[in-house]
Amino acid sequence: MKFALKICLCTVLIISLLFGAAGQILVAQSFEAALKFRVRLAEAEFSALASAMEAEIYGVRLYYSTVSPAMYQELLTRACRMQGIESPCALYVETGERIASVGDVQPGTIAFSALSSDQFVSVLEREGEQTVLNTVGSVRIGGERYFLNVRYGADDLMHLRRTQAQSVVLLHVITVAVCAAVMLLVAWWTSKPLIRLKRFTGVIGRGNYSRRAKVTSLDEIGDLTVAFNDMAGDIEQKVTALENTAKQQKDFVASFSHELKTPMTSIIGYADMLRSSELDEEDAFLAANFIYSEGKRLEALSLKLMDLVVLDKDDYTLTRGYAKKALGHVVAVVSPMLAQNELDFHYEIEQQLILYEKDLLLTLVTNLIDNARKASSPGKRITLTGRRANGRYRIEVRDEGIGIPPEELSRITEAFYMVDKSRARAQHGAGLGLAIANRIAEIHGSSLHFESAPGEGTTVSFDVPLAARERRRPDEDE
Repeated sequence: MKFALKICLCTVLIISLLFGAAGQILVAQSFEAALKFRVRLAEAEFSALASAMEAEIYGVRLYYSTVSPAMYQELLTRACRMQGIESPCALYVETGERIASVGDVQPGTIAFSALSSDQFVSVLEREGEQTVLNTVGSVRIGGERYFLNVRYGADDLMHLRRTQAQSVVLLHVITVAVCAAVMLLVAWWTSKPLIRLKRFTGVIGRGNYSRRAKVTSLDEIGDLTVAFNDMAGDIEQKVTALENTAKQQKDFVASFSHELKTPMTSIIGYADMLRSSELDEEDAFLAANFIYSEGKRLEALSLKLMDLVVLDKDDYTLTRGYAKKALGHVVAVVSPMLAQNELDFHYEIEQQLILYEKDLLLTLVTNLIDNARKASSPGKRITLTGRRANGRYRIEVRDEGIGIPPEELSRITEAFYMVDKSRARAQHGAGLGLAIANRIAEIHGSSLHFESAPGEGTTVSFDVPLAARERRRPDEDE
């Protein structure tokens, strides 16, 4: 069943029940009020008739010692005429025997013997097709007790109740019909955002993750739409990340296959040449040298891949130490290599107590300086700096080399990605250095940040945590 139809049916059912109960209560209260009013009128007429009968009987007894039944009949008829009472009535003695009546008076359901002195009782009764208000009262006339019974017609009261009940039923039907029509429109209007949201889920299901549902209200449905848009945004981000990961994996496999194929082809070719041909000493040396060179590149590739796999673990422990000692070790390692390449090496290291993993930090900074060396020509400067910045310790390597094109900056930390492939392979590069360096920076809670311009050089920076200054332990670096 549709949501809008459920809302409509529930609302109509509740209104129908409430209106029906209210209508019945209203009819009952209206009938009760009319009946009470009629009883008060009957009681007033009864009192006037009783007073008239008392006066008539008292006057007769002044002249006669006894009052005959015929005289009671005449007195009751005259009293009714005097009071304008046209309803059937009867007079009974204390024993319950009828001594006079006017009109057709049927036996009632009221027990006279149960009435106390001066008590007035009224009861609605059915007489064939008619309804009467049977009233009985106990009166004393001349010291003797009598019962006076007047039966008023009450068909008008019953007709009023039936008319009111029919009016309530008709009004009930009209109200429910109007309510059903209005609620159908309201439910349809209320559920329109849900219908749009359902169509939107189909759009998302078909892969259009960039679409967003329109928020048309500030109620719970609007909140649901906002939440759904947020969910769609999260899905889009995750799907994009998965697509990028899949693409990177595909590129990784393709690059890895290519990196293996090229040296293996050279190795196989030169090895076959050595095996099958008579070469002079110089050609044999060149072939062996090519095999050695490509073998070294394969060795470097396998070691880099191993580094990437090892760096995927997350149980590295950062230790406390001083920046000058950690980076001073790097300076000692790279200085001969840079001097051999006729590069000017400059460093400025601010002394701070830092948290780092010794071997990984050495690998990271050495790798960055080696990349700067490969990108620089003789006579250029490479600068290593370390200083406190924004609550952490910033390490920066700057060169004056060939630089990196802006469109390449976003991909240079991908595995096997090389800006200048021929230059990288000539120096036994595998395109894994910056991928490993970036992973090491992540282990230290940072990432590599690049600033570069073609022909002007490149600046690579990252940061490591500062260590709180405490009393130095005996095994702590200085």
